[in-house]
Amino acid sequence: MNYGPSFSAPVTAAGAVLWRGAGNAREIVVVHRPHGEWCFPHGRTKPGEHMVAAAVRVVSEKVGLSVRLGPWLGGTDYLKQGWPEHVDYFAAEVDPAATCDFTASDELDDLFWLSPQRAADALSRPDDVRILHELQNRVRVSTSSVILMRPARVPAGSILSAYGAGDLRAGDDPERALRIAEESFATGRPAAVCAELGAIQELSRRLAPFPVDATIPEGGLLVLHGTPERIVSVERHLA
Repeated sequence: MNYGPSFSAPVTAAGAVLWRGAGNAREIVVVHRPHGEWCFPHGRTKPGEHMVAAAVRVVSEKVGLSVRLGPWLGGTDYLKQGWPEHVDYFAAEVDPAATCDFTASDELDDLFWLSPQRAADALSRPDDVRILHELQNRVRVSTSSVILMRPARVPAGSILSAYGAGDLRAGDDPERALRIAEESFATGRPAAVCAELGAIQELSRRLAPFPVDATIPEGGLLVLHGTPERIVSVERHLA
């Protein structure tokens, strides 16, 4: 019998870089695995689970914190027990008053809040240090999120809750949608707008400070992260 080559697709995972404070008082969560690795909280996605929902679930399960996500920071690739694994990381600001219900387990045995410099020194993988630098460069202050989503048959509750947004609000009237977005950035309360493709493309032209490909399928979405002064990041999710 003749065997051909073996192929393997990367295992997909999601996680978050948890942060609190500002300026010189900023701190980052780093977790420790029993085998010696220092890393950010992350875990594998479940079948059919969107990566933003997975990131929030993983943080809740492994660290004991409820968070809402900020901008996507990038991905890392490495081998785990001989298998390729890809992890997408998101920023997630933690309320300084929040209680962390972390319990040591066979998977994670410790958690530390560290300054960015100490976190960079502690992290085991250079790619994780790169992700930390992305946080430092791109997420300097608190942001709010505005989600622009096309209608879909599948409920988007887990995606909206990952960003802290409530119910979808009608947004085919561009002026009303703009008021919703401006209110979100001004108050820091995330918002979600449901609109057809033409309206989403018009909104992206008027909101984003740079050209954005707003051609998304049914159920797709654009996520704009910003402050009252400016949009700092735009993500395009196809499903």
